[in-house]
Amino acid sequence: MADYQIVDAHLIPTPALTVFHEKVEENIRRMGEILGGYGRLRPHIKTHKMSRVAKMEMAAGVDKFKCATPKEAAMLAALGVQDILMSYHPVGAAIQRIVDVKRQNPIVDLSVIGDDPDALTALSAACLRTDVEMGVFIDLNTGMDRTGVQTGEPALALAQTIEALDGLRFDGLHSYDGHVSNPDPDFREKTAFNSIQKAVDTRKLIENSGIAVKRLVASGSPAFEYTSRIPEVDEVSPGTWIFWDEGYGTKNPGQFVWAALVLSSVISTPGPDLICLDAGNKAIAPDTPAPHFKVLGLPDNVEFVRRNEEHQVLRLPAGTPRPKVGDQFMLVPYHVCTTINLWDEACVIDEDGVFTETWAVDARGH
Repeated sequence: MADYQIVDAHLIPTPALTVFHEKVEENIRRMGEILGGYGRLRPHIKTHKMSRVAKMEMAAGVDKFKCATPKEAAMLAALGVQDILMSYHPVGAAIQRIVDVKRQNPIVDLSVIGDDPDALTALSAACLRTDVEMGVFIDLNTGMDRTGVQTGEPALALAQTIEALDGLRFDGLHSYDGHVSNPDPDFREKTAFNSIQKAVDTRKLIENSGIAVKRLVASGSPAFEYTSRIPEVDEVSPGTWIFWDEGYGTKNPGQFVWAALVLSSVISTPGPDLICLDAGNKAIAPDTPAPHFKVLGLPDNVEFVRRNEEHQVLRLPAGTPRPKVGDQFMLVPYHVCTTINLWDEACVIDEDGVFTETWAVDARGH
């Protein structure tokens, strides 16, 4: 709790998203230490969606980024980023949106991921109509079973298809290992290596066919440290690390520090052991099983009784002094990425605990 004190916090209307500047800097420093620099880092901005945070990463030496939406890609391009990978499959009307980002930023090396020949053919047609070239990374299914072509021969066939499509450029392979999230670090390491080996073997297969694989981009926050040890992996692309959250923090404690929290106030005390906070579903994302956040300053076994749009009722463990109306607490989200997307701006707290400015969540939404 002492690390997250805010001077005159009562002057900040709650609930409020807060970003601790010094903690963000600390996470950037730690990432550089883990990877031995930033040359192999392609951070995913889907977590922070903020131009000011992207600028901090760039100032540290990051020169390439990953994103999930055309809006995020456009934000990065406006910052002068020259190498952007949108790790999402453009289909339907979304194809023209990302093609338009490329048209408006012709000097940007912009790529997408894909796993379907028909969708890539449609992307090729849109590129030709707009007179642009788009890079494509083949999205590989290495075990998560969410998206991606099967590794091995199916991926080789898709690489050959991309090579034959005008307006597209085969840029390499992409593997997201979101299934590598077991709390046991030994099990997580083994699963990460098994997952990435499928991508490495596929890379060798494609290269042996005579098609160059420029880059293999892989891994999110739970597995990037393991994957980065594989020489055939050119880049790792974690996202949550920049702000960290309690979801990953419980699985990998101490790797990074919390940098984005929600400041909340007690608005009612409806029972002798009950308090109601003003941080409901619209303040902290409810897309994880309850509890959706950790309350700094209250026991870990506080009971999450009821959650609504603007309310969170908590039952205090026996013997816990009941806070008063107006008392404030810092809440650590279990899923910070979707929490950030709920907000238009963040209150920035400096190293002295002073609220100094607000940062726009520039690319929130789609």
